[in-house]
Amino acid sequence: MQVRPLAGDHDRLGFDCGRQELNDWLRQVARQHQDKGLSKTFVAVREELPARICGYCALTLAELESRHLPEAWRKKLPRRIPGVRLGRLAVDRQYQGKGLGELLLVDALTRAQRIYAEAGGIGLFVDALDEQAAGYYRNFGFEASPDNPLLLFRSGKGHGEGGGQVQADRALPLICLFR
Repeated sequence: MQVRPLAGDHDRLGFDCGRQELNDWLRQVARQHQDKGLSKTFVAVREELPARICGYCALTLAELESRHLPEAWRKKLPRRIPGVRLGRLAVDRQYQGKGLGELLLVDALTRAQRIYAEAGGIGLFVDALDEQAAGYYRNFGFEASPDNPLLLFRSGKGHGEGGGQVQADRALPLICLFR
């Protein structure tokens, strides 16, 4: 399994994650946003079927008011803080339950860390679609905003009390699983 930027030769119509809003976004919005520089979509594809999208995630730069962060993270931060937003993450039904979502999440966190190293930023923000999705992100160290349980945050630099660096070895079993 490889994670690559979305390109024109990827089969967006063949993707089905079971959530129509996520399918429609990939089919109708992802390329437009990418072409306009609003976000960047990354797709997981198999080497032998490089046009078939197995899963995707979308990243964009973001700014968040510090009041939306968990209390432990707010100390000594300005009112508006930079970070990266994980706008979408979805896995095709055929690959659900096999660790591909985790692979995409680790990839997104790794890409976000590269952005922090070059331009600054304190973490990855996620607007979860629902409580089930929020629970998924909490399993990976994300913390909910005190005023919105569907807005979650994970530190990219070890600020606060629950963040920390993404462990690269965590992704290795997932990569092996899909080869």
